[in-house]
Formats: sequence, structure tokens, C-alpha cells
Amino acid sequence: MNLKRNAFTNNVYLPMHSNNLTSSHPLPLEQKLNLETARINWHELQTHFARGVCIYVAPELDLVNIAHMIATDNSAAIALLIQEGKIGKVSDIMAQQYYDCNQPMWAVVVMPYVLVQPDNTIVENN
Repeated sequence: MNLKRNAFTNNVYLPMHSNNLTSSHPLPLEQKLNLETARINWHELQTHFARGVCIYVAPELDLVNIAHMIATDNSAAIALLIQEGKIGKVSDIMAQQYYDCNQPMWAVVVMPYVLVQPDNTIVENN
């Protein structure tokens, strides 16, 4: 079994598996991550933030691409994005701002993390 090291904690973790996929027809990882990405309001993410597992992804980045980089341990690219402040743990200040307006987010789980990205789109009613 191929074990991976997580770039945020350097912990070893097992590859992701889904009970919905058969071994004869596995989905490519990026497609699987895309299917597992969902819109969720910040209030519903509070327990994950309290556990310290919410990772902010800047709105200009492709959330699925970042999730793929973390899942495949592309540590060089991840380190650069962390250094640029484009990804990182959600700070207390950010969490308070998100809480105050119950910020809509895009989220995807890459164990043990929940990657979150503010959804700043405005839906107009016609």
C-alpha cells in the first residue's frame, strides 16, 4: 500500500476510498473530488473549525485543484501557496467574519482536512 505524508502536519495517512465506487470502475481522483465538493454555510462548519481542520483556500484558486494537490502531497506547490497566504488554516478573525454573515462556502474533505472557499457569487432573482 502506498502511504502519503500530509504537507500540513507531515502525518502519514491512507489514500481516500469511497464505498460508492467499485474497484473495476474507479473514478479519477480529480473527478471524485469534484463530485464530493458542495456548497455549505459557515454555521454548519463550526465543529470542523473548532477541531482545527478547516483550511482556507483563496477565492481565485481552483478548489478541486488544491484538494488534488493536498491529496497527492504536492508539497512544493502547497508550500508556495501557504507562503503566499492563498491557503492555510482558517484564523479566528476569518471564522468570526464568516460566522457573522453565515458565509456561504464551497467545501471538500481531504482527510483529515475540510477545505473551504468563500462563495462570493451573488445570485440575482429575475
